[in-house]
Amino acid sequence: MGFIKAYLKSMRPYTFFITGIAGLIGMLLVKSSVSLLQKIIVLVLLFFSYGVNQVINDLIGVKEDKINSPKRPSISGELNKRKAIILTIFIFIFGAILTYFFNPYALVIYFLGYFANFLYEYLKRIPLLGNLWFGLMISLAPIYGALAITDLSLAQSINNLNLLCTAFLIALSSSAMCYFTYFKDYKGDKKENINTLVVILSHKPPFFLNSFMNLVPFLFLITIFLLELWTLEINIVFLILVFIAFILTQYTSYLFSKSTVNYKKSLELNFESTVLFQISILALINPLLSTILFVSSFLIIKIIFNKMYKEELY
Repeated sequence: MGFIKAYLKSMRPYTFFITGIAGLIGMLLVKSSVSLLQKIIVLVLLFFSYGVNQVINDLIGVKEDKINSPKRPSISGELNKRKAIILTIFIFIFGAILTYFFNPYALVIYFLGYFANFLYEYLKRIPLLGNLWFGLMISLAPIYGALAITDLSLAQSINNLNLLCTAFLIALSSSAMCYFTYFKDYKGDKKENINTLVVILSHKPPFFLNSFMNLVPFLFLITIFLLELWTLEINIVFLILVFIAFILTQYTSYLFSKSTVNYKKSLELNFESTVLFQISILALINPLLSTILFVSSFLIIKIIFNKMYKEELY
């Protein structure tokens, strides 16, 4: 039980919603006749995928984490690395087998997601490329969600403009989120020559840059509507939720510009606002579900993050 607890800590459950909600949107964008059980299993795989990749990142990025997050289980010794590797491989293989039976095309996306995470640990050393790559990795979630509950091919999923636009918006939003997570890793990244944009700008990017990072997804969201690239229609719930998400992302930008020491509130809002942006897109498909998730996700992320922050496990 001690090992399982340490493994769960390493997964950082407050991040599960990033891939979970993104995948859920993809699932709701397509017509499916599969059983409820299969949909639940796919959702579980989507939610846990971010956490499993977090464990992989911790096992690879030990050097910088010794400085950035010395109390994480992989650094403190609480997590048995050999057992963690074995469990991670087991989860990966088990998920791959299930995915294959759901839709072999979804297996391609499944493998791409994990492979992209391995590459990310090296690509993040290149300014901006790491951010963009991370966003691309998260954008696979809605495509996987759509494929895993249908018999669509890869070509058919890519030809679905609603799905493609959603994946693009999630990529932009996740890239912005990734940019802000680099603030807390500044010292370790700098020492290990991981040249993120935050390191290049000496830990003090101007507010307008922070604001622009979080503004980009909303600008492209407006552009998609203006160009009529998808068939989703605007409703009042979407307008309310996307406005709240916009305010929170800009407030996040302000907080990161204001303090270069205490990142508790800004990091928490960074994850919350990213998920809320995704849920605002979900409102275009299911306003009632999005309203429920908007409130519940915000509260759950806040509770879990605060607990992990106190233990310095974020």
